[in-house]
Amino acid sequence: MRRESWMRSKVNRPEFISSSGRVLSVAVRRRKGTRHMRLSIDLHNQIVASLPWHCSDRACQKFIDQNRNWLEKQINAAPEVSGLREWLKQSPRLSAGGRSLAVSMHLSSTARAHYRINVQGSCIEFYLPDGSGEVTRYNLVLQFAKAALSDRAAELASRIGVTYRRLSVRNQSSRWGSCSSRGTISLNWRLVLIEPRLQDYVIYHEFAHLTEMNHSRRFWTLLDRYDPQREEHEKELDALTPKIMRVRW
Repeated sequence: MRRESWMRSKVNRPEFISSSGRVLSVAVRRRKGTRHMRLSIDLHNQIVASLPWHCSDRACQKFIDQNRNWLEKQINAAPEVSGLREWLKQSPRLSAGGRSLAVSMHLSSTARAHYRINVQGSCIEFYLPDGSGEVTRYNLVLQFAKAALSDRAAELASRIGVTYRRLSVRNQSSRWGSCSSRGTISLNWRLVLIEPRLQDYVIYHEFAHLTEMNHSRRFWTLLDRYDPQREEHEKELDALTPKIMRVRW
């Protein structure tokens, strides 16, 4: 009786056991209207099982077991999730104003975190109070990203002659940006982590949506006019996205 109870409990919590013996939990998402089971790896490197509404956990576990080899390959190929601190140690540059600037982090005796661009305009200097944690570091970089992306969007909008209602910079989990039908643009703070030309491409992409709220031929023709190298930039961004979107705080 105890064995049956244990087995039932195990089935009720779908999981994946890798070839090395590591046990990985599976996030189960049931949706009405979904007809087929599907497995994926999200940007937190979590296994996600998308299931029809009435699909049982037992059927989900069986599907996971049947796709063990595919899951193993996907998990091994997924970039590692990294914290902002580790990312900036490996890639100490941020983009602003169409330029790539060096980054330096300093401990400060002041109680307030702040940043400044050096006199030469080549380096962003971040000052963190002694003892501050990752949240303070993230908030300071987010503050910089809001200012840098707002300024760059305004500059590019003036260059091509478009207007938008409002711009926000947020911590989207998987999207680089969005544009509402009311002319509100939202950008991902991680845009400051990528090369200036790719940052500009994303901003132009959202500007094109101010006119075309779709991905029709007219949309791509308009975006080609804003960014003549958009196909090249799009390929570069697609290749970088899985890695950059895994930068967390």
